[in-house]
Parts: sequence; C-alpha cells; structure tokens
Amino acid sequence: MNISDNKKITDFLHGQGYQPVSIKGSNWWYMSPLRNERTASFKVDVNKNLWYDFGFGKGGDLRTLVKLLCHDEGFVQFSNHSAGTMSYVPWSKQPVKNTDVAFTNIETMVLANRSLLYYLKERGISENVAFQYCKEVHYTNHGKRYFAVGFANHSGGYEIRNAYFKGCISPKDISVIAQGRDCCHVFEGFIDFLSYVELHGDCDAIVLNSVINVPKALDVLSKYQKVYCHLDNDEAGRNATRQIMESCAREIIDASHEYVGYKDINEFLCRKTEHRYRR
Repeated sequence: MNISDNKKITDFLHGQGYQPVSIKGSNWWYMSPLRNERTASFKVDVNKNLWYDFGFGKGGDLRTLVKLLCHDEGFVQFSNHSAGTMSYVPWSKQPVKNTDVAFTNIETMVLANRSLLYYLKERGISENVAFQYCKEVHYTNHGKRYFAVGFANHSGGYEIRNAYFKGCISPKDISVIAQGRDCCHVFEGFIDFLSYVELHGDCDAIVLNSVINVPKALDVLSKYQKVYCHLDNDEAGRNATRQIMESCAREIIDASHEYVGYKDINEFLCRKTEHRYRR
C-alpha cells in the first residue's frame, strides 16, 4: 500500500473504514482511530491536511498518523524508488485501537529495559516509582514481538505504553491501589498516577484507564470518606469529575486546580522537572 506525501488524510481514513462524524468548515471530526471513544475528538483540517487527536494529545501529518497506527516505527518505510512515496505495511486489516488488538505469548517481568525506563524518565517518572508499580510486558501481535511498560488493572489485564504505542491487554478495567488510607485519589491514566506519587508520595488510588470506566469505580469510591479527582483539564475530564460528584455520597474534591494551565498532572510534572533542571 503506497501513500504519497500529499495524499489526503481523509482519503486514508476512508480507506481504513473511518467516516467523519461531523464536518464544520475545513474541520472534519472523526471517532479516533488511535483509541476507543464515544465522542468524536479526532480533527482533520482538510485545508492544511493535518490531524489532531484531542484525547490523545498528539497530532501531525499523514506520516505521523500511519506511524502511530502501525504501533512501531519499523512498519513505516520510505521508498527510494519513488520520491515522496511512503510504503505502509499494515499488520492488521484495521488500524490499531486500544482494545481491538490480539495479543498472544504475553510475558511479564521486572521492569529493566533501558528504552522503557528512558521513556518513563522523559515523562518525569523515576526508576524507583516505576519499579514499585510497573512491569515490563512482552507480547506478540500478528507474528511480531513487542515490549512495553505494563500497569496491571483490577481484572488481570494490563495498560501498556511505550514511546510509539498506547493500548491495553484485555480485559479492560480500572486499577485499584489500596493501602488502607481514609481518602482516595482518582486518575484517568497510570502515568498521571505515577506523576502524583512523584510529587506527593504513595496514596490509595483508582486509575480509571479510560473515563468511560467511571461507573466501575463508584463502588470502590463509596468506601472512602474523601475523594480527590485528578482528571484531565479538558471536557472529558471535567465531565468525569462531575459524574463522580453526582454519583458518590462522599466529599468529592476537584483537585485539577493544582495543575491549572496544564492538560494533566503529568504535563505539570514534566514542566516542573524541566524547570528544576534548568536552574
């Protein structure tokens, strides 16, 4: 499958089975091909031929999108035979989504891979914190072997991350960290949870692993006297916080003001760490 540099992103998405949910001027809105969602937050500017995924926090041109969908940089090759031509070798018929990937030969081990530790360091996460909560997960997908940082959930599945991929080894569920404290902290993703531990130390926590998992967290949250919500400073995060406030008969505190001006607590940590190194 050859994709020229000037090929339209909308044509590429159409070829992968994705249609726009709405069209507003030059902005075409899609359900994200990079993750599962219920509200379209993947925008394509057809005039500039650029995309941006508001839930993923990334954007770029067609090359960038294909690289992310392919899970690995090795699947994107630039042909020497035709200038400006990109050869895309897909390893599934559909673009990768968080829970639509068939993982086999899954192995978990102590986190030791230097590239994974460097990835976490770039996100402001120290080795000590990473070792405490994360695993190194190796898995096979369509005949190829991969590895990623793994964070266990309540049902035995894993959220997995590396520099090129964000996904889940099913079953998808919340993650519960219980240490016997009176209050609980809620995070959207495990990188945000690790960021909080870097900033404030250990805590009882629920990592939603997706805002759609809020209903799964309510029973656990009902056991705490006080709940702090550290969700993203965007519409999805605010809606999830509001849902928790309306559903729990507990003292619910919106803690997102602690990183106001930043998308999430990890972005706040990264900027704080960057500033400290510059001093």
